[in-house]
Amino acid sequence: MSDVTRPTRRRLLALVAAATAIAAACSSDDAAAPPTTVTATTTTVTSPATGDGRLVIGLLLPVNDPGLGMSLVEGAELAVERINDAGGVLDRTIRSVVVDEGTSAATASGAIQTLLDQDVDAIVGPSSSVIALNTLDDIVSAGIVACSPTASALALDDYPDEELFFRTVPSDSLQATAIAEVADQTGAQRATIVHADDAYGRGLDEAVSDALASGPITISDSVALSPADDDFTDEVRGIAGSDAQVVIILADSTTSTRFLEALDTVDGALSTVITNDAIRSGETAQRIAALSPTLRTKIIGVGPQAESTPEPFDPAGPFATNAYDCVNLIALAAQKVGSDAPRDIAGQMASVSASGSVCRTYADCLVALESGLQIDYNGPSGVTELLVRRGDPARATFDRFTFDENGRDQLQRTFVVGT
Repeated sequence: MSDVTRPTRRRLLALVAAATAIAAACSSDDAAAPPTTVTATTTTVTSPATGDGRLVIGLLLPVNDPGLGMSLVEGAELAVERINDAGGVLDRTIRSVVVDEGTSAATASGAIQTLLDQDVDAIVGPSSSVIALNTLDDIVSAGIVACSPTASALALDDYPDEELFFRTVPSDSLQATAIAEVADQTGAQRATIVHADDAYGRGLDEAVSDALASGPITISDSVALSPADDDFTDEVRGIAGSDAQVVIILADSTTSTRFLEALDTVDGALSTVITNDAIRSGETAQRIAALSPTLRTKIIGVGPQAESTPEPFDPAGPFATNAYDCVNLIALAAQKVGSDAPRDIAGQMASVSASGSVCRTYADCLVALESGLQIDYNGPSGVTELLVRRGDPARATFDRFTFDENGRDQLQRTFVVGT
């Protein structure tokens, strides 16, 4: 397949606006050719990939999402550009291929097949935990290494991925520890956990309960919220009438917001309401703004660091640095092992992220590698360390945030959780 030029930022935005799946790549070693369009997917079985000396990275991301999706794509593409400016990998420029993850396992599976048809060695994505859980088999069975910038589900911790799947976003198991730490700092002695009655909510409920077990807080109750339930009145009345001083909400943005609206209709002795990061969605701002100031000022959110403030990361944008780190880790692993074969890359992903000469950019890390040094890539966040067996961050920075009168989240402080 011929090499293709990497679209500019303006062209990428135009393609996203037109809801077009694109194939993007860096400039070729020789002459540049026009961008190609993604061909229709097939259902052929792909043999496990082997290296050919040219690293090709597929970006399986929600490109039609103007917020998160665009931030992730731009972060990944910026990493590709800077890697090539520094000399590429294995003395060749690397190439990227962008496809739309979509919003379902079906659309993502088709996009994965498109990437396999274009002989990618590695994939950045999927971004969605649900999609990752439903499509990782396709990636693993093809023998491709993958790195997700945002799929944080607990269920992925022990997924049978043949050590081919990595994450630069912390697992929800670390978020559970962060939530428990914030709860302990309230001084409360009794808490109620409210969770969505699904695999995500039940798993996070169990993890937060375990994290609180060694602390001073006693869990008064655990309340399951059915997404199909259109009335949470009974649940909030039960909590208001209990001895709970803190309520911890673990659910998607819609369920969390609906529960807060119901909680706003009752009087209670709650001192603090702690939520996971799903409520941070801009789609919830208007409804949070409509809450009474009394309740709104009690809400504390806890979530993985999305971007630094007051100065944003380079690259800027929600979780852009996570996608940027995925690309750099893949490239550095390939450079270290001297191969673009996916399983060779996977074997070095954790190695280049810890216990060595600290470097923050691909260019600096490349100099260290070429000098025969072990490297510790820390990336823009300064915290990038993957566990050897699981491929997840061993520690991560979390945001503690509140909400202003307009329902927008406001960072209070950041803190690091993990070993």
